[in-house]
Order: sequence, then structure tokens, then C-alpha cells
Amino acid sequence: MSARRFAPTRAGIVNLWDYRDEEFLFVDGWLVLRGPNGSGKTKALEVLFPFLLDGRIEPRRLNPFASEDRTMKSNLLYRGQEVAHSYVWMEFGDDDRYVTVGIGLRAHRHVDRVTRWHFVTEGRVGVDFSLLDADDRPLSRRDLIAQLGADAVRDSPEEYRHLVDARLFGLGPARYEQMLDLVLTLRKPQLAKDLNPVELSRTLQRGLRPVDDHLLVEAAASFDDMEAVARTLEGLVAADAATAAFLSVYSTYLRTHARAAADALSGRRATADDRRAAAAAARDGLAGATAAEEAATARLRSVDGEPGRLRAHLDSLKSSAAYRSHEQLADLERHLHDLSAAAERSAGAVRVERSAVARRHEEWDRAAAATRDAEGAVQRLAADLLLDAETAGIPWTAEDARGEGLAARISARVSARRDDVRAVREYAARLLQAERDHVRAAQESAAAATAAEEAGQAERSAEAAVGEARRQVGADVERWERLKSDLLADLDLAHLTPALRAAVDGAGEAGAQTLKEAYVEAVAPAVTTRRDALATLRSRRSSLGERRDEVAAERARIAAEHDDAPPPAPTRPAPRDGRAGAPLWRLVRFVDALDGTEAAAIEAALQAAGLLDAWMHPETPATATALAGGEQDGYLVALPPGRRPAGRTLADVLLPEEQDEVAADRIRAVLASIALADTVAPGGPAATTIGRSGQYSQDVTLGAYRKPAPEYIGATARAARRAARIAECDRALSTLDTEIAGVERQRTALEAVLAAIDAAGAELPPLTPVHTALRELDRAAATFRTRQDAAAAAAQRLDQALAEKAAAGAALRRTTAERALPADRVDEVGDATARFEKLGVRLDAAGPVATRAAETERDAQGRHEEARHRLAEAQSAQHEATLRHEEKNEAYQTLRTTIGAEAEQVLAEVARVRDQITEAEAVLAGAREEVSAARERCSSARTRVELGEQALAVAVQEAHHEALRLRPYSHPDLLSLLRCPTDLRWPAQAGAADAALDPQIVALHDAILASTRELSPTETSLKQSATRLTSALSELQAQLPAAGLDHRPEWDTDDGVIVVRVADEQGLSPVARFAERIRRERADQEQLLTDAEQRILEDALLGQLARQIHRRTIEARDLVEGMDTQMRARRMSSGLTVGVGWRLSDDLDPEQREVCKLLERDPARLGPGQLTTLRRHFAMRIKAARATAPEQPYRDLLADVLDYRRWRIFAFTLHRPGGGTEALTRARHSQLSGGEQSVSLHLPLFAAANALFGSARPDAPRLLGLDEAFAGVDDNGRGELMSLAKQFDLDLFMTGYDLWAAHPAVSGAAHYDLSHSAVEHTVSTILLVWDGTANVADFDGSLARAFGSPETRRVPVAEVAASPQLTLEVTDE
Repeated sequence: MSARRFAPTRAGIVNLWDYRDEEFLFVDGWLVLRGPNGSGKTKALEVLFPFLLDGRIEPRRLNPFASEDRTMKSNLLYRGQEVAHSYVWMEFGDDDRYVTVGIGLRAHRHVDRVTRWHFVTEGRVGVDFSLLDADDRPLSRRDLIAQLGADAVRDSPEEYRHLVDARLFGLGPARYEQMLDLVLTLRKPQLAKDLNPVELSRTLQRGLRPVDDHLLVEAAASFDDMEAVARTLEGLVAADAATAAFLSVYSTYLRTHARAAADALSGRRATADDRRAAAAAARDGLAGATAAEEAATARLRSVDGEPGRLRAHLDSLKSSAAYRSHEQLADLERHLHDLSAAAERSAGAVRVERSAVARRHEEWDRAAAATRDAEGAVQRLAADLLLDAETAGIPWTAEDARGEGLAARISARVSARRDDVRAVREYAARLLQAERDHVRAAQESAAAATAAEEAGQAERSAEAAVGEARRQVGADVERWERLKSDLLADLDLAHLTPALRAAVDGAGEAGAQTLKEAYVEAVAPAVTTRRDALATLRSRRSSLGERRDEVAAERARIAAEHDDAPPPAPTRPAPRDGRAGAPLWRLVRFVDALDGTEAAAIEAALQAAGLLDAWMHPETPATATALAGGEQDGYLVALPPGRRPAGRTLADVLLPEEQDEVAADRIRAVLASIALADTVAPGGPAATTIGRSGQYSQDVTLGAYRKPAPEYIGATARAARRAARIAECDRALSTLDTEIAGVERQRTALEAVLAAIDAAGAELPPLTPVHTALRELDRAAATFRTRQDAAAAAAQRLDQALAEKAAAGAALRRTTAERALPADRVDEVGDATARFEKLGVRLDAAGPVATRAAETERDAQGRHEEARHRLAEAQSAQHEATLRHEEKNEAYQTLRTTIGAEAEQVLAEVARVRDQITEAEAVLAGAREEVSAARERCSSARTRVELGEQALAVAVQEAHHEALRLRPYSHPDLLSLLRCPTDLRWPAQAGAADAALDPQIVALHDAILASTRELSPTETSLKQSATRLTSALSELQAQLPAAGLDHRPEWDTDDGVIVVRVADEQGLSPVARFAERIRRERADQEQLLTDAEQRILEDALLGQLARQIHRRTIEARDLVEGMDTQMRARRMSSGLTVGVGWRLSDDLDPEQREVCKLLERDPARLGPGQLTTLRRHFAMRIKAARATAPEQPYRDLLADVLDYRRWRIFAFTLHRPGGGTEALTRARHSQLSGGEQSVSLHLPLFAAANALFGSARPDAPRLLGLDEAFAGVDDNGRGELMSLAKQFDLDLFMTGYDLWAAHPAVSGAAHYDLSHSAVEHTVSTILLVWDGTANVADFDGSLARAFGSPETRRVPVAEVAASPQLTLEVTDE
């Protein structure tokens, strides 16, 4: 393990699953959890690593087996608690510093969400801070913040990851996420089992960072939105078309029937107007008769007193003498006059009574005619009602039309028959729909069968195309072999032809070799031999060139009389350029008499003691200044004379050189300060002594060093050394030039052969036609299977439709039989029922009219009989009065002849007065007769008014009833279909039955007449429009649900008018309003899905994804380059090394390869054409994938289409010690030894981790987790893998049933044997520590304490009390 970096030291679990408070130690960064299944080893790995670096609690990230059933909540509440607080933590240390990361969790049984808080802090659990309170309960979040401070605790997992990265790794967000992805990939259980190069490549692919899920989710949501808009638009278009087609028929139906109803109302209104005019004329006649009666009464009052006045005058005449003398004659005359008046009155009474009889007879005749008309109307209505009842199938007799409760009987029977009509229509519509569904299902089944047959033919054609592609590629291979026959013969590749044939025949199969792989494998021995030779030559040429360059440079340096300095000491890094003074070796020379061997020994001792290159300043203060300034160098300063050694010193064998840097006296003083002895032994008298044999001593340090000749001290030594080395360099250069020329000739020849081999491999025909044909075959097969399934589903739908048709037909027949209503007469019966109802209403109104007419006739007949009786009485009275007058007149004439002249005068006056009285009485009688006649005329006029008003009331009532047919058309949605103003309304309360039509009804009637003026409906056109509407309703009922928008048409009759509504998410809406809303929604959806917006959306989404794919590609390429460098630096025991590359997959077509090349560049720098290429390619791939898997969620589809990791593969190579290289194919891998196989496959995984960790801070942890580590690998292989992990300086957290990290390469590892009791809900552990030589068991905790465990997660009370800055609260949240 590298010094001074963080490594895991401890980890712990508190109150989670069945771990109550468990601590695991890491020894030298290694930890192994051992035990059977269910012991909790995988659970510990799951909740510790890399969860403590990640912070995400999704089950697929927590659980190495990526299942979704074991959630963090289930871990927390594993023992059935209501609520649980837990902690997981891990400690990292570098011997001096400790950093602890951890996560607190809280779960409640009735809350789905797990509450989390995260911390990163300096210090150790149980030493510097606590995770348990005084009662050994986990601390709450508030308590933890009180201990660590708010800056150390984070609620957001993302902030926590940033904090961990900043404190421990320094990778940055992108590479930190990449590290987590790789760690998760390596944690896959039993990773080593059944691993091979292909699977290894896939594993490394999964270890690369995928495209961010949030981008895929955003893109998927946008594509889902676009698709939803498109589906909605398709449904809206279908619904709009269906609704528009229906509205055309529905509008015609409404306009035709509304016009018919309006025409009927027009007739009723005309009749009412005529009767209203007649009633007005009758009222005018009554007014005139009333005025005449009042005038006659006034005249009667004016003449009523005249007869009395005349009688008074007559009485005065009678009191005269003359009159008294003729009293008898007067009496007789008066009596005669009375008789005459009586006869006249009788005659007048006869005339009056005769006139009255005539009038009463006329009135009787009119009443009788009115009665006959009313009774005739009742009889006609009853007969029509009976006929319509028979047509409608309503039980009805003539007796049913009489009596009380006619309206109730009609309403009940109409309602019952309408129920029959409605039921039959429903079953008829069901049958019609079933027939349509059957026809449609039959068409779909036939089309699906045809499509399946076509797909089968396409599959067979694709199979033939595959064979043809193989034949064509085989022919191309034969042509290639003919062209390269010379080269193949030189390489002795007779076995290549069968291999190439096999590659062609096996193209497309899993694990099959490509032509290039077969060729490479065939030529590998020859290529390896030549490349090994070439590598050797290159290495030889390189080393010769380097050697020659070094020799030439050395000669140049020597020839330029450059003095070589001793190698610099690492403890003296201070620069010496421009400094005053010089090192000792440049300031002195040996005395001439000194032997060369002794001089070499003295120079070696000075060099070993650090004195040879020690610096000497011209003045002592300069040395003091340098030391005070902190210059890192060694300096020579002479001892005071009194402290200098007695005896021989270096001044006896060394003399100052002639130079100007340092004074000779200063040099001699320094030399005199260093003793010279023949040998150096411990306890010598001088502090610094140099021995003649190469020994030296400096205070407590003694040592020895030798060299053959002096190299640095003295100009003569240096000059001789330069001359000898120049001659030696010349000889070496000559020899090297000769060797280099020979190597170059051999290298050129080998490179030509290898180039020819590479060119031949490059010219191999591609297998692209075969792969293309196979892809087409796969697509054809998938299409065939899909269409077969579709055909089977269509056949099933056909069977269902046929069954539904049979069931609907049976239900219709049963209903028609039960209801006695044939299906083909349902419209006729419906119309007859409507007429029956209308005639019933009219008959119910006509009955009272006929009754009143009969009563009027009887009254008129009674008045006529009474008038005849009065006439007979008047005629009898007239006859008697005439006879009495004739008798008395004869007696009067006889008496008058006997009376005198005076009496004649009196009598004449009396007669004259009497005549006046008679005239006055006649006038009075005439006035009375006039009054009586006026009264008769007034009575007749009053009768006509009553009859006229009754007739008007009937007409108005019939108009009101007829107007009710217009009420359904007053809805605004129907008015729009009728092309009428939509502000028309039906009155809230209709007027009285005898009142005129409401103005709102009149306005509606006039509007309908105006909007339908071109129509002249007949009974035939009405029936045709209703039939067409029934068909249109059935089609609408079939088409709207088929549009996929949950629209269901419903209809009912309103006073005989079919009113259609559509049920959707807003409830029931009139069909016209629904159609308008559908049109608006369709326009809105079309606006949303314009081509321009779709293109902009694709550009934005795919551009963003392309930028991330570019970044991911660059990151992956850098990672692979780092892996290759690291892998090439590690040799297996056989000397082989493994390299890795990242190249495009052979399965990519040319367009995909072009897109991959474009994505290697920053999309922001691509031109419009290149961006269009990217967009078009991804759009086509997405659409093709969607067509192949329409049910697949867009998030998964995009993740599959945009998975850049599958566009390239990891290619591995084996490198031999001599420089040979070959591809590590599955076949080549199988030829390696077991240990080499394991190492060759794990090496890339460890190298990938090492490359990522290498990009982190130097002191960053290097921890990996391996679940069921090295499964399937033997002990030797495991040993090599552990050694490899140590070479990469990796820390390992491993689990395994019987795994031991007991290998000599492993310096230390902690092993825990786990045992889980499901009954007691406990996990027990035993610690065993591998110390590099043996496993030591810890039975009493002493071993754990020795490795730094405080054995508690709570700081001792004394330490807590001594820390005033901590305030602990034991109150839980």
C-alpha cells in the first residue's frame, strides 16, 4: 500500500436488518466476510459499499443481485418494528488523519419514504463522536448535528456525494459517477465465474458511464408526449370525420322534421287566426246588438208616460154634462175601443211570436249543425285513433275512446309501446353493430392472414438472401485467395482456406469468428514470429540508436572539456548557478606523489561522506547567510585552529587548485580540519576522518566506498579521464554504426512482409452483406411472428364478432317475439305510436267540445218549442179579441145614431183623445217590441260570441299542442344545426291553453320556417331521413369508440325528435357542441404537432444527448488509454502482458460508423449537415425501434438505441516479452493456463479501477467491493489475482462462502466468519486476521483493540463531559 493515502480502517452497521451494532475492521485496507447463504455477508456489503459513497437507496443499486423486492425500508423494519433509526458508516485513515462517512436512516411502517441524513466528518466513531446515546439508541438527526455541526450533515444524497468526493477523492462530479458505476459493475456476484473475453468486454462496457437517466427520462417524456399528441390527433381526426359525417345526416333529419312540424303549426295558427277573426266579428255584432238594445230601452222610457196624460184628458171630457148624457154611449165606445186595441195587440203579439219562432228555429238549426260537426270530428278522430292503434300494435277498442281518463289511458299505452319500440331498436342497433363488427373483423382477419403470409414469404426470401450473401462473400474470398496466393504460400497457410470458409458459413452466429479474426489467427504464428523478430530488431535499433546518441553526446561533452560533476545528492536541491564559491572537487588536486589507487580511495571516501561536492563560500558570512535563508545544500567551513585534528590531515594529500573562486588559505584551512588516517575505526579521536582505503567517519556515522580511479579531483585526472573516454566513445560509435546498418536492413525486410500481411488482411472481403442479410432475416422473422400473432388475434376477434352477432340476433328475435313488434316495422310502429298519441290528445280535447255543442243544441231546441207554444197562444187570443170587437162595434153604431149633435162633439173629442191614447199606446207597444227584439238580437249575438270563443279555444289549444313539436328544436345546439339564430329559447312557462302562442314560440316558428324555406317534407322524405339517421347513428356508435378517445354516443327521443348526445370526460354533451369541441381540439393538436416543432424538439433533445455521448466517449477513451498503460506495466508469471483497446464493433453499418466518428467531435462544432445526419440517424433508429417494439417504454427504447457502450468493444491483446503481439480471442484465451486465464480477465477490471483511482487525488482511497469474489477460480488463480490487486495498490471488501485472503502477496486482511439466527434476529461474528504469514483468531477482543477499535460507538462519558462545545439531546425526533 502506498504511504500516506487514505484506506478503509473500519465500517459499521447500527440497528439495521439483524445487525444490532456491528463493527468490521479492515487490515491493510482488506476485509473478507465469510459464511453460508443467509448469514448476512451480502447484506453487509449491500448497505455499506458502495452505498456509503453513493447515497442512493434504489434496490437495484443496493442489492448486488439487482432485485426490486429488498428495499431499504424492509431492511430497517426487518424485525417487525413500527419505527426504526439506523446508521451505516465507514472510516478512512492514513495513520495521522481519519475521515468518517455515514448515513442515518429512519423508517416508519406507515410511511413509504425512508428519511435519510448523511455526514462527512473528521474523527472516529466512538473516539471523537458518538452514534449512540447513553441508552445505546441511535442518535437522531438533531443530536448528530449537535455533535458534528450543520456543515458536516447533508440531507440531499447529491450534496453528500459532492462532499465525499471533495473530501476523499477530488474526481469531480462526472468522474465520481463513473467511479461509482465501475464499482457497482465489479461488485456483481460471482464476477469471475464463466468469465471470457467476450463477457469481459461486456462487463467493462457496463462499467462505463451510461447516458444520464434524467436525460433519457426527459427525452422519453417528450417522445411520449409527441406520441400521445399524435395518437390523440389520430383519434380526434377520426372522431371529427365521423362526427362531421353524422352531422350532415343529422342536420338533414332535423331540418326535415322541423319543417314538417313548422308546417303543421302554420296550419293550426291559420285556423286559429280565422276563428279569432270570426270571434272578433261576433263580439262586434254583440256590441252592436247591445247598443241597439240600449237605444230601444231609451225610446221606451221616452214614450212610456204619454198614454197616462191622454187618459187624464179623456177623464176630464168624460166629466162634462154632454158626455155624462151619453155615458152609456161612451162606455160602449170605450169598450169597443178596448176591444179594438186588444185585437190589434193580439195581432201584434202573433207577429212578434211568429218572428221569435223563426229566429229560434234558425238558432236550433245552427246548434244542430255545430253538434253534428263536433260529433263527426270525435268520430273521425276515434276512427283514426283506432287505425293508428292497430298500426302501432296498441290494444285499443272503440269503447276505450269513451269515458273518463282518456288521456291517462292513451299516455300509459303510448309509454308501454314506446318501451317496446326502444327495446327493439336497441337490440336492432346491437345486431347492426355486431354485423358491422363481424364484417370489419372478417376484413381484418383476412388482411392479417394475408399480411402473415406475406411476412412468411418475406422471411423465406430473407433466408434465401442470407444464403446468396454467403455464396457471394465466399466467391469474393476465393478471388482474394487467388490474388494473395504467393503471399499465402510464402507463409505456409494451407489451413487458412477452411478457416475462411468456416468464418463465412458461421457469420452471424454467437461467438463466430470474422474473416479477419480467422485470417489473424491463421497468420498469427508467422506474424508473431516476424513481429517478435521485428520487435527485437526495433528494440535493438532503438537501444543502439539511444546508445549511439548517448555515446555521441558523451563524446561531445568530453571534447568540449566539460568537467563532469558527481551525481547530485537528493538532499542538496538548491540551485548553484551564479553562486559565489565552488564545490570541493573543483577547488583541490592531489599531490603529485600520491598513488592513483590511494587517490581513488580518498576521493571515494569524500564522495560517500558527502564532502566531495560540498560547497565552499569565499567568506564565512556568506555561508551563515545561506543557512539563515534556508538554502538546501551542504557547506564546508574550517574549524578553529584549536579544534583542528593533530596529525595528518587532507592538507597532506590535497593542494588548492589555481582558481579565483575561493582563496587558497581558506581551502587549506578546511583541508586541515579533516583528519587523514590509514584506517577508520569506532572511537576515533577526530570528528571527521577520511581513510586512505576508502573508509570515513563523521561523528556517529562510519562507512566505506571504493572506486577504481579518481574521476573528479584534479585537472590531470579529469583530462586523462576525458581522453580515455573520447577514444572509447569513438570505438563505440564505429561499432554501433555497423550494427545499426545491419539492423535497418533486416527491419526493412520484415516490415515489408508484415505490411503485405496487413494489406492482405485489409483487402479481405467484408462480411457486411451477410450481416445485413442476417439483420434483414431477423427483422423478417420478427415481423412474421408479430403478424402471426396479429392474425391469431384477428381470428379470435372474428370468432368473438360472430358470437356477438349470433347473440345479438337471438336477443333481437326474442325481444320482437316478446314485444310483438317485428324489427322491420319498428319505424312504422314508432311513427304510428306518435300519431296515436297526437290523435289521442286531439280526441281528448274534441270530446268536451262535442258535449258543449250538444248541450247548446238542446238549449236552442227548448227555446224553439217555447216560442212555438207562445205563438199558438197569441193566435188564439187574437181570434177571440177580433170576435168581441165586431160584436161591440155593431152595438155602438146602433146607439150612436140615437145620440144628439152635442153629444157628437163631445164624443168626437173623446174619440180624438182616445185615438191619441191608442196611438200613444201603440207607440209604447212598438217601443216595447223594439226593446224585446233588441234583446233577442243581443242574446243571439251573445250565443255566436260563445260559440266563436269555444271554436277559438279549440283552435288555440290545438295550436299549442302542435307547437310542442317545436320544443325539442329550441336547444341551442339543434338551432345551430337548423341554421337558426342560437339565441332563440323556449319559454320557461308556456301560456294557458286558451291564450295566444308565446312570442318566443312564434319567433322560433318563424325562424324555422325561414331557415327551411326550400324544404317541402312529405311522409316519404320524413321516413327516409329517419332511416338514414338510424344508419348514421350506428356508424357513429362504431366509429367514435374506435377512435380510442372514450367517446360514446347516446340518443333518446324528445317528443318524437331523436336527440343525440356524446358522453366523454366532460359528461354528456350535445353532438353539435361535441363536434365543435372536437374541431377545436383537433386544430390545437395539429398546431402542437407541426413538422417544424417536431424537428426542433428532436434537434434539442438529440443534440443534448449527443453532447453527453460525446463527453462519455472521450471519458471512456481516456480511461481505456490509462488502463492499457497500467496493464502493459504488469507481467504475469509467464512474462506475458495484456493490453486493451476500444474499437468500433464489427456489427456496425457504415452509417453507424460515420455517426460514431461524428460523436467523437464536440456536437457544438458540427456543421448543419452533420447535425442533420445525427438527427436523421437517431430519429430513424428510434422510429425503427418503436415500430419493432411498440409496447416498449420510450425510456427503455432510448436507453437501448443511445447506448454508446455497445457501439464499441474492448479488444484485448497478449504481448510477449520479445515484443510479439496477438489478439486475445476466446480460442487463444482457452490455451492459457488457469492462472493466466484468471489474471488476463481480472487485469482489465483492476486496471479500469486503477485508471479511475489514478485520476483522483494521490491520497484518495482505492477500495473495491467483490461479492462472491473469485468464484470458480482455483487457489493458485486466487493467489495471482490477490497479488495483482496488491500490485495495483487496491483495497478490497470481499464476500465469499470459504474465501481466504491468505496469500504471501497480501500483507494483511481481516476475516469475519458470520452466523445468522433468524429466530433470535442476531448476527454473530468471529474475527480472524491474516498477518502475512498466518491467521490469528480474536476470541477476546484484544486483537480488535490492537488494530485501533474502541469497541463502542459512543464516546466515553468523561470525554463527552470534557467537550463543552457538544450539547447532546436525548430527545428523539
